[in-house]
Amino acid sequence: MASVTFINHATVLIEVNGICILTDPVYSFSVSYFLPRLKKPGIPFTELPPIDLVAISHDHYDHLNLRTLRRISRGHQASVLLPRGLGSFGRRAGFDEISELDWWETIEYRGLTITCVPAVHFSGRTPWTRNRSRPSGYVFQAGGASIYFAGDTAYGEVFRELGRRFSIDMALLPIGAYKPHAWFKNIHLNPPDALQAYLDMGAKVLIPIHWGTFKISDEPMSEPPEWLMKEARTRGIAEKVRVLENGGSLDLDL
Repeated sequence: MASVTFINHATVLIEVNGICILTDPVYSFSVSYFLPRLKKPGIPFTELPPIDLVAISHDHYDHLNLRTLRRISRGHQASVLLPRGLGSFGRRAGFDEISELDWWETIEYRGLTITCVPAVHFSGRTPWTRNRSRPSGYVFQAGGASIYFAGDTAYGEVFRELGRRFSIDMALLPIGAYKPHAWFKNIHLNPPDALQAYLDMGAKVLIPIHWGTFKISDEPMSEPPEWLMKEARTRGIAEKVRVLENGGSLDLDL
């Protein structure tokens, strides 16, 4: 059995083959010093199961939160996975086991195969550190399940390449922060782009992430999933899209 639980934003609990993975964990009250959290996490921090692996997609403040990472390193026997060049953040957060991966690099972790994959985005926490590391996603494979976590990304050829390399069961794709279009079009998916990415890779199920938690763009907070489902119904694939509210889970039978 594999399952995903949407905590909120890009924080997802993935449980597969007995391993608990937490993606881009953010439990602080705000990010970037001025963006307040508008929804509580779907699983309170104190109710998380023992976390085995933390997966970080890139170093933006709403994805790499040092305060949360320090809480995890103190309270869980977890390893941390980061794109190459970001290992110092793992050390600053207090992790003992740190893995840095480049695009298309694969490692084995307790029977879990993990592949770092490209994202169409940018990195850097300040203007002078821009693009010193590669924003990434991850494909987790174990026990017959294949789960793709995209992190932050815009649309690109990478999704067809993912379809050629993997048979993806669950695709966790970002759908929020897309207005104004001219500003975000090259760094974030909007709902129609997310559907096209899902179709390009031939995944079985699309689970939207990166919406409804932090006000970082101009669209209404409730718009991304509504637009996604409207577009999915138009394309005749609404049954393949599963919008999870905070704390909602989806199981994958293996």
